[in-house]
Amino acid sequence: MSKEETERLESQLRQRAKMALRSRMRAVRGALPDSACDARSKKIDARLWELTELERASTVLAFGSIGNEVRTRAFMESAWAKGKRVGLPRVVGDELLLHLVEPGTALAKGSYSVPEPAEDAPRLEPIDVDFALIPALAVDSRGYRIGYGAGYYDRLIPLLKRACTCAVAYDFQLISEVPELPFDVAVDLVVTDERVIRSR
Repeated sequence: MSKEETERLESQLRQRAKMALRSRMRAVRGALPDSACDARSKKIDARLWELTELERASTVLAFGSIGNEVRTRAFMESAWAKGKRVGLPRVVGDELLLHLVEPGTALAKGSYSVPEPAEDAPRLEPIDVDFALIPALAVDSRGYRIGYGAGYYDRLIPLLKRACTCAVAYDFQLISEVPELPFDVAVDLVVTDERVIRSR
């Protein structure tokens, strides 16, 4: 078997492993009661606000939570209370466009039912983000994560050139190793309800 064939086979195996992990983690997280999501999210939020990188940030990027994802509303409200600018992504084609949001900004269900700002909300350029929350279905201590499979954040993270990127997840979503592929991009920090991991 040639080197190219070996690499192609390994890539296929990693893709299958990621699909299996994605499916399993969605099922496990989906079985979590709302009360547990709320309690774990509160702990994650507290750990986030202990970070120097976040305290120093003037512009932060969050994401609209869906299902049993880590709740981000409290994070956004704390950021506004501290005078920080807050951005949310909006799916347009195969990319995420960023928009500034205020406490009263109306959000609507966009792609994948994720709460998104309207098209006419003020734009936020990726280069202006200082700290970015990144969703994850699973993540490892190196900062590699498994998302929903569309690659939106793997394309966005390299554009966040000034930002500290931080994956947030419940502690049971932390796995020993994500079978990363060449287009996967690691984050700088991982914050769960039990720990903070500096992957870089």
